[in-house]
Amino acid sequence: MLTVDKGIQYLQGAGAKITATRIAILKSLENRRDHPSAERIFMDLKLFCPSLSIATVYSTASLLARGSLIRVLSIDEKKVCYDPNTEPHGHFMCRKCKRVFDVPFRFELGAAADASGEIASVEDAEIFYYGLCARCERS
Repeated sequence: MLTVDKGIQYLQGAGAKITATRIAILKSLENRRDHPSAERIFMDLKLFCPSLSIATVYSTASLLARGSLIRVLSIDEKKVCYDPNTEPHGHFMCRKCKRVFDVPFRFELGAAADASGEIASVEDAEIFYYGLCARCERS
């Protein structure tokens, strides 16, 4: 799980400047369970960080993703979302309210059940489910 300290350490090691806006982005992502888009992070922080730009959000998220501190989710065809939980799990997106949330899913990295014999090892996996969440199903 992403923490501000891990993020700062990684950014420093990557040669990136540690700025107030980057720290604000790290704080915004730390311990988050929703899956915010760059636009959501920007809107959440703009009032407190007037110098923040959407480009800074994208570039910082890109750096964090390269360091495996967050995952970039392409679950929505119109925008990407960021997930600070990098442990293996799946995601569900409600087609009505567009909410994205974690779904427990067990899979083994390293070995794959491959009847064709073509896969030597699995390094990463993304599982996306789509449908209606319980709240939208009731309404």
